[in-house]
Amino acid sequence: MIVLGLKCYSHDTGAAIISDQGGTLKIHAIAEARLNRRKHSFAYPLMSIAYCLASLGLDSLDDVDLICIDRHMETWPEKGSQFGYDNALKRHQPRYDDNHRWSYLVEQSIKYDPQKIRWINHIDAHAASAYFASPFEDAAVLIAEGGTGIYHGQGSDLKIIDRIGYLGDTYQNGEKLGQRRDHFVNSSFFYDKISNHLGYDIFGAGQTMALAGYGDQIPFEPLVEVDPDRFNDFIINHDKTVFGMTDVPTFEGEDSEELIANPWVSLARQAQETLEEDILYLAWLARKKTKVKKLCLAGGVALNCIINQKLIESGTFDEIYIQPAASDEGLPLGCALSGYYANGGQERKHMSDAYLGVPNDPATLPGVLDNWKLKGQNASPEEIAKLLADGKIIGRVAGGSEYGPRALGNRSILADPRPADMKNRLNAEIKHREGFRPFAPSCLEDNIPDFFQSPAKSPFMVIAGTVRDGERDKVPVVTHADGSCRVQTVNPDQNKKYYELIEAFGKLTDCPVLTNTSFNDRDEPIVETYDDAASCLLRTGLDALCIEGQLVERTAVTPSLTSEQNLKTTTARVDTEYTDLIERFCNVETYVNLASELKDKEDK
Repeated sequence: MIVLGLKCYSHDTGAAIISDQGGTLKIHAIAEARLNRRKHSFAYPLMSIAYCLASLGLDSLDDVDLICIDRHMETWPEKGSQFGYDNALKRHQPRYDDNHRWSYLVEQSIKYDPQKIRWINHIDAHAASAYFASPFEDAAVLIAEGGTGIYHGQGSDLKIIDRIGYLGDTYQNGEKLGQRRDHFVNSSFFYDKISNHLGYDIFGAGQTMALAGYGDQIPFEPLVEVDPDRFNDFIINHDKTVFGMTDVPTFEGEDSEELIANPWVSLARQAQETLEEDILYLAWLARKKTKVKKLCLAGGVALNCIINQKLIESGTFDEIYIQPAASDEGLPLGCALSGYYANGGQERKHMSDAYLGVPNDPATLPGVLDNWKLKGQNASPEEIAKLLADGKIIGRVAGGSEYGPRALGNRSILADPRPADMKNRLNAEIKHREGFRPFAPSCLEDNIPDFFQSPAKSPFMVIAGTVRDGERDKVPVVTHADGSCRVQTVNPDQNKKYYELIEAFGKLTDCPVLTNTSFNDRDEPIVETYDDAASCLLRTGLDALCIEGQLVERTAVTPSLTSEQNLKTTTARVDTEYTDLIERFCNVETYVNLASELKDKEDK
């Protein structure tokens, strides 16, 4: 069976494909943003569809057995459309690349066999992405984001215990309620509300968590009266809390360093501590209702590494598996897995690593180097380690890309964690972001330094550890203000070449740790291709690239590149590719006629 999973509506669209041909489960997945270079892309995932089909050597949507699509909202603007004709007339939403008209045209003209379509509830898809990718045969599943869900997974069966959100049916204790409960201000929305007051949009949760790390350094001044009576079984309602936030200020400064003061740190701390309390309560409830000792996590909140650490330390569950693509990026995989098992699929595959991307073709690398007038030469792990130890900052591209928002070595920017100035260099010269943002350490699973207090296994960089008091000056780059660190552990089975690089750096420096951050500039997604990596090198303070074991450096004739030039070139390329994909996957006559109709009505 071959199943294609899709997220077509709202942010972080993408595709995943699974196949059990040959008796093993093969999986590839990617977010549309990685391909069209638009962060958190809202675009209908035509590039992702083509990418996933190509990963299995397929040409057409007719070659798949099922197409499972995230039903992001259960109530649509009109029958047969997640976007709606009236929304298409408005053309653009005021954020990112959310063009309802374009997505509507694709949705209405794409050549799907309607008999193959399955619609998957948004929260159910999150749950499937966590449970069916886990190593467990009997586990509770907790989903916390815009919706909330508690599930019990056993074998190939995933049962709803509680579920609310996205205008879908509401379940409580395994029973569908006669009257649906719709959206309210749940824990995730409350966190987003505070993030908004800190000057961030709906994707700013990571910055809020980072800012909360300064809570012990700034005297606490609570500005929000959090409702103590917000708990009603699995439903947590922050309406009263938010409606009472009438005097909370909003940060409107230009310098993000001004956030490291009150009231901003206190606001971030309140958001973090409230969310911790809410999630620990939901985990306790999941344990009580399912009576099992293993837990799977997904939903955007599952990316909060501090909460994950506290969940583990609470002892509520013996083992916890966290889906690395826990946010909406992981929904295509959840849709595919849900459809596969609901239609008789039998194979299981533990997602022990996140490298679900398709490797670039190394034969194309010489052309990329020639195009950008770069030089490349083979380099051993020891040679790359020496450059890092000498203070060089290197972008690494190898094998398949990571699925989800965390770079785990294959699309990473790497640096020495020891120099006191390295954190500022990375934030100011490479990432062009807030100076208080932390970086993560990558270390060897079988040789975690004594100065880290962290889980023995944390392959996805989603669990916080701490750096011991008195030893934080050893790795200041990866030590946050509160002493926390988001450790990634690496073993040879997951990523042998990255393991060897960390090992070589450790032998050279007696510090088997590398600073690891995602390979991207501010306001762009993580790089996917060799060309993306070269472009980032030319626009940032990166010293070199390590691509498939080759050291890639500038030459005297390497051109300069501005972000504006890159955007112009990328936009032209992406527009051409989408035009080609519309001709490939859509009924062009339907697309053109409907586009003309909408244009005529807009002109009137």
